[in-house]
Amino acid sequence: MNFSKAQIEHRLRWIKQLISTTDISVIGGYHGGNLGDMALGYSVRDILLKRGLKSNLQTIYNLEKWTKTKSAIIGGGAIGYIYSLEKIANQYKGNYGNIGILGVDFNEPFYPQELMELLKNVAFISCRSKAQADKMMALTGRNDIVSHPDIAFSFKDDYCEGIRNSLNKSKKLLINIVPLYGKVTNGVLEPIEKYKEERSNLYENFQVMNNSYRSVLRKITEKALDEGFSVETIPFTSDDEEYGKLLLKGLSVKHNSYSPDPYKMLYKMANAEWALTTRYHSTIFAIKLGIKITPIAYATKNELMLNELGFKRDQFLTTDDLAAGIDTIKNSLYVDKVKINQWEKSCFDQINSCISRLP
Repeated sequence: MNFSKAQIEHRLRWIKQLISTTDISVIGGYHGGNLGDMALGYSVRDILLKRGLKSNLQTIYNLEKWTKTKSAIIGGGAIGYIYSLEKIANQYKGNYGNIGILGVDFNEPFYPQELMELLKNVAFISCRSKAQADKMMALTGRNDIVSHPDIAFSFKDDYCEGIRNSLNKSKKLLINIVPLYGKVTNGVLEPIEKYKEERSNLYENFQVMNNSYRSVLRKITEKALDEGFSVETIPFTSDDEEYGKLLLKGLSVKHNSYSPDPYKMLYKMANAEWALTTRYHSTIFAIKLGIKITPIAYATKNELMLNELGFKRDQFLTTDDLAAGIDTIKNSLYVDKVKINQWEKSCFDQINSCISRLP
């Protein structure tokens, strides 16, 4: 059996925790299959390290196999589902006050009684949108649930501030390509069945959406090459890597290999002038580095973030646009540096607030 680098690192991290001790676990989707998820975990871990606190990343989906620690931080992302929270409740039953839930989306309409007890008694809860925070306050009766941007905005904030204030940019286009709501099998992209109900319009217009996506990507790549840009793909999952090679086949593009290391990706992106971003965290990384972006909002969370940054709906493409056959190239966008500083500071402050609430 062949294991990927991400799988090997994941297993080594698990073994190391069996033989070492620490007081705080940072728990999330940290299996290594998605670089954005890893950035969430390292954002929290790095701040803990600055405070002299040792922590370990643990994977929420098989949490019962990981070593239980005194305190835990649930570290960001769309993991506020019943299945995931049940893992937390089982691991920390009777010690809910030792848990902080940080920058999490809660997408269930309701939660069973046991999980309501968890949500009412954890030391800290924050969400990555005001709508989510308002929903959770209404659901739990708490009045101390706050909202802030995705915690990956705190990732390497000092480094990113220096880069976005630098004039040292290369004439390079970085492209993040996602197999939109599908999976590549034997060189063919097929729709993922679970989106039949969750995003029914995109499922029904799957082929149109991905044909439009391919058209946009190739037109932008060809335009960049004609203007003297070098072009590289930046995969945030292994599927991104595979699909990027498929969609841009025949064009003079460097295809980078997928790595679960967010530091490596951030440094690779640092000197680029332009980025076409699809995944949520590829967009965040480009924004933090001061790169002009041509975003394609593949999920609602992308749209909400771009709106909150001050961009109007007609300034960027969405998957609904692509599903309607729209493949018009939009103008690139710059995010105001003052706004980026504010978002980074907000995340940094709320992560520290969460840590301070833990025993």
